[in-house]
Amino acid sequence: MEFRERTIILGVTGGIAIHKSLDVASQLVKSGAYVHVVMTENATRLVQPLQFQVISRNPVLLNLFNAGTDWKPPHIDLADRADLFTIVPATANTIGKLANGIADDALSTVAVSVHCPILLAPAMNGHMYQNPFVQRNIDALKAQDIHFIEPESGDLACGYEGTGRLNTVETILQTMTDILKGRDSESTPTKRAGDLQGTRVLVTAGATREYIDPVRFITNRSSGKMGYAIAEAAAQRGAEVRLISGTATVPAPIGIEIQGVETTLEMHDAVLKAFGETDIVIMAAAPADYRPREFTPHKIKKTNDTLTLPLEKNPDIAQALGEQKTHQTLVCFAAETNDLLENAQRKLIRKNCDLIVANDILAEGAGFQSDTNIVTLLDRHGTCEQLPRASKRDVADVILTKVVSLKTRKK
Repeated sequence: MEFRERTIILGVTGGIAIHKSLDVASQLVKSGAYVHVVMTENATRLVQPLQFQVISRNPVLLNLFNAGTDWKPPHIDLADRADLFTIVPATANTIGKLANGIADDALSTVAVSVHCPILLAPAMNGHMYQNPFVQRNIDALKAQDIHFIEPESGDLACGYEGTGRLNTVETILQTMTDILKGRDSESTPTKRAGDLQGTRVLVTAGATREYIDPVRFITNRSSGKMGYAIAEAAAQRGAEVRLISGTATVPAPIGIEIQGVETTLEMHDAVLKAFGETDIVIMAAAPADYRPREFTPHKIKKTNDTLTLPLEKNPDIAQALGEQKTHQTLVCFAAETNDLLENAQRKLIRKNCDLIVANDILAEGAGFQSDTNIVTLLDRHGTCEQLPRASKRDVADVILTKVVSLKTRKK
């Protein structure tokens, strides 16, 4: 972890997942960081500030009007020293304040004072997280280059099941590390606002399902996170985005046209129908390669010790696009478990892609369902660029920057 001698401001709000903030603070201190905690009033109702003070070895900022011995206002002093400002957990209320520039307590005032990267880790009830107002606020903050760690799906403290659970401490710390590395690296590609203005982008995402009978199907572990992140990033850069999605475990991006499909054949037909009116196609979905030869209209009963299931090959959507493309830029993904670069290079040629995004799905922090990814970009000009682990949202922007470069080169 890249925290030694870094100054980290840890914002803590009144979410039920606040106990994980104590662990985050402890791990940061053990890694050599200078940790300064800022708590909201509601947060102090769940955890005593003294606990954070003992762990961080620094006073906890609660009130801007408690004058210290230094003449400098505490929020400005912290803001000037901070390498990273993160809020764990980030409640809907705090997200709304930040999105609208409200600074009515110590935490929100520090947030509008910092000039370092900001990272938010939302945690709340699933219905609250998916509420259009909350999603609009999140989109507004992402448009201002605020980093987010998407919440996990599962059982929530309120008794519901859904997306809203605070992500793991390991993921939070790794994302913080990646942000600090990106800030240090002069070669990190950055996005350019509006560079896709007037461009029609088609993105596929998620997993397809191939039904065996009315209750069973063949599928894979794709969550749709990478494709949804690309669609969202492209829209924020000015593109007209169309998202064709199979099954996904994350909320649909707000304000993006989305067409839901289930099977690979349905995705094949939808993509080819839209292909002629598209400038960029990014195939981030994980369509099933095979489907059952026959669909059984009634549930198959468990009568024998074994069951033979004949399969037949599905059409290769990316290859069909590669054969038909004229002006389009085609981006394909290669999710591999071995011989990553060799397999990706073969796919680049066979499918006539302009860019291949290759990743080893067995690598820690990459692949299906993960909030981060580790990818290598290969293009038709022989360029091979390996990227460090980063959030899928940040990876999406690097991919789009590369696509813009390829389109410019074509011209």
